[in-house]
Amino acid sequence: MFQHYALFKHMTVFENIAFGLRVKARAIRPSEQEIQDKVHRLLNLVQLDWLHDRYPPQLSGGQRQRIALARALAADPRVLLLDEPFGALDAKVRKELRRWLRRLHDELHVTSIFVTHDQEEALEVADRVVLMNKGKVEQIGSPADVYNQPASPFVYGFLGSVNIFQGGVHSGVFDLEGTRFTIPDHDDAQNAKGLAYVRPHDIDITRYVTGESGIAAQLKRVHAIGPLAQLELQRTDSTEIIEVTLSSERYAALDLKEGEIILARPNKLRVFVNNAA
Repeated sequence: MFQHYALFKHMTVFENIAFGLRVKARAIRPSEQEIQDKVHRLLNLVQLDWLHDRYPPQLSGGQRQRIALARALAADPRVLLLDEPFGALDAKVRKELRRWLRRLHDELHVTSIFVTHDQEEALEVADRVVLMNKGKVEQIGSPADVYNQPASPFVYGFLGSVNIFQGGVHSGVFDLEGTRFTIPDHDDAQNAKGLAYVRPHDIDITRYVTGESGIAAQLKRVHAIGPLAQLELQRTDSTEIIEVTLSSERYAALDLKEGEIILARPNKLRVFVNNAA
């Protein structure tokens, strides 16, 4: 495990990394020359050799984290435990560090257990994700598996934004506001209630036309900067908010105005029967 506060403030960067090597039992302790060589190799690995004579308080948060990792690696660990290693850093630095850590891991091939509450961080860094809820494992799989095939409502809601719609389930069909979706996983359900989980990018919208199927909603707010447009809709039959993500090109082509009534249509959903979690 490494954290920036684990560094000894009164030692230079070089001395911090060398510390674990120098306190080994005499029989297995490397020579001073071997220690010097290894520390410089690790500093080059984390791309901070030029800071070898600095002290931890003189480093940025991201630099301290990288030096702490170099110190942990000096002992040739079989497993690294990283417990919220980037939690105290700002978003930009965290993003840079997790990309750097992913590249470093590919080079070193050291088994690492990375604990985080940041979903984006987990999906970007990990080869295999374990999602836990109140001490219980909800799902284990690759980042693509857990995101695209969530095993439970908790996993669906935890990994990214999601809209939840109530509807009826009968003989493998989910009825949402008169629009029907085939759900083969629930062929045995009879006159049951279900919750449909839909990602914002899996909803399409059109202008409201009387008689057409879809969920009627008013366009309340639009954030259209960059390649994506983020829309907030409020259902006309409740105060429920629907989040929709469209390409900026698609949004521009629709030429919608805030306050306009539109129809929202899920084109991909996952239904959980009798589970309001």
